[in-house]
Amino acid sequence: LSADCINLLRHVISAGAAMPRLTPRTMYRQIGGGQRDGHTTPYLCYLGEETCMEKIASAPRRKCAACKIVVHMACIEQLDKINFRCKPTFREGSSRCLRDNVLRHHWVHRRRQEGKCRQCGKSFQQKFFHSKEIIAISCSWCKQAFHNKVTCFMLHQIEEPCSLGAHAGVIVPPSWIIKVRKPQSSFKNSTRRKKRTSFKRRTSKKGTDESKWRPFMLKPLPSPLMKPVLVFVNPKSGGNQGTKLLQMFMWILNPRQVFDLSQGGPRELRLAVLACCVGWVLSALDELQMNPQPPVAVLPLGTGNDLARTLNWGGGYTDEPVSKILCHVEDGTVVQLDRWNLQVEWSPAQPEEGTQKLPLNVFNNYFSLGFDAHVTLEFHESREANPEKFNSRFRNKMFYAGAAFSDFLQRSSRDLSKHVKVVCDGTDLTAKIQELKFQCIVFLNIPRYCAGTMPWGNTGDHRDFEPQRHDDGYIEVIGFTMASLAALQVGGHGERLHQCREVTLTTYKTMPVQVDGEPCRLAPSTLCISLRNQANMVQKSKRRTSVPLLNDSHAVPERLRLRVNRISLPEYENLQFDKERLRDICEFPQTQKDEQTLTGAVYLQYLSQ
Repeated sequence: LSADCINLLRHVISAGAAMPRLTPRTMYRQIGGGQRDGHTTPYLCYLGEETCMEKIASAPRRKCAACKIVVHMACIEQLDKINFRCKPTFREGSSRCLRDNVLRHHWVHRRRQEGKCRQCGKSFQQKFFHSKEIIAISCSWCKQAFHNKVTCFMLHQIEEPCSLGAHAGVIVPPSWIIKVRKPQSSFKNSTRRKKRTSFKRRTSKKGTDESKWRPFMLKPLPSPLMKPVLVFVNPKSGGNQGTKLLQMFMWILNPRQVFDLSQGGPRELRLAVLACCVGWVLSALDELQMNPQPPVAVLPLGTGNDLARTLNWGGGYTDEPVSKILCHVEDGTVVQLDRWNLQVEWSPAQPEEGTQKLPLNVFNNYFSLGFDAHVTLEFHESREANPEKFNSRFRNKMFYAGAAFSDFLQRSSRDLSKHVKVVCDGTDLTAKIQELKFQCIVFLNIPRYCAGTMPWGNTGDHRDFEPQRHDDGYIEVIGFTMASLAALQVGGHGERLHQCREVTLTTYKTMPVQVDGEPCRLAPSTLCISLRNQANMVQKSKRRTSVPLLNDSHAVPERLRLRVNRISLPEYENLQFDKERLRDICEFPQTQKDEQTLTGAVYLQYLSQ
């Protein structure tokens, strides 16, 4: 999201398990056979009929996420025979490769292609009944596409350097990532060692050398135009949306800057993969102790997404093009987000059933106990027992509604106020909580809660409370009855209790709690809430004038070098109407010394509208 991501990527590489593992299993996803539901699939094997190894029409095919070629699994090894290689994601560490720092186009034959030809400007004809013919040649990096004709695509374009397209500023170039050869101990060197060196010592030294070796290293070229993005996706979020987004980001960006959290992410961080991807990333940044921390943008998947709503990213992903999302990330504003510590001290004097540890010890959105936590816990336990029944956002929302109605009838949280004690900045709120008989207490850090509602509301002329902010170092304490919880859906708000910096919460019985949507049954404990730090987040701009298109020839940022000559004001006033004499006086300097004294370099970055 900024130049700080370069340091983050360097941390990821140098700390151990470097880059995402790109194998045929991770890069190729199954798209089905030649026949599906009685219709012929438009995807044909990239090898063609002459060299294809699979002769069965219904054989399953796989699609590469980086190049978008379709091939049989049996034909993947045959790609080398036709001299086709996947688009490079790194460069070799040999001296020859290090000298060649130019990224060239990665041309791929296409039997189906959207958009228009870069040369002639005409659309690509979709030949449904003659799909075996190659109609286009496109670059999998910059997405330029040409007709498969001599008049449109010429031979000299094969070796031309690639600009990486409309999103060149956020893509990690393959030339930055260098593969390091594993050191090999030679036989001669081993025989020259002194005989007094013990076998145990030699083994430990070898193990030390191997532990220091890293398969990749990062050598970025500093540029004001480069602001690379690292993408972390949890494929389990939002049904199948996470998996689709993972493939789309690999297509637009360098696959080695896209991390699959179901594989554990960067393994050296040794953090558990959480349901909330944002919490995982922010915790990982805490572990790295980077200063300054790179800003984080949120792409909402699944249900809830209160933090995404707060930062103007919306309540859910609606199949918006990834290219448009990256443009919003580049144009976003960096804001601060308070993060809060949760310290739990179990009360052994009151042994009851329940866990003695919270699922998270840091929260970014809210911490709550009572009715809402009980509903979330029921949903969590049901999903763990039957995950196949919770594969869509609509089903999840329907279950939430049913669980809330059932809990409302049972009134399981009606005695909450009798079993808690709340002290905010030294002020005891227990008496007020018992008086109003709250069935839910929320400690809120952001304005949004419970799928987009605003429980704090607009304070207006209320003198006792300030407007809520997510970067002021204060947390809002709100109480709810069943009536006020129902009123949230129609614009109501809860009972404002306090705005404070520290909270001490004591529970005297086992009760459901949730931390950023992660529920549990907590045994009687004393909890302390205090400010941890502030994270840099990307807030989406509400309006954008234009979005660059991938095949737009004028949308690629370019660097121009202009010569600027000096002329006195009297000469300009006398000759401003005589262009010929003015041009003669302002001729470019002939010598390098004059050029250094009279000219300057001006670098411009533009996007033609």
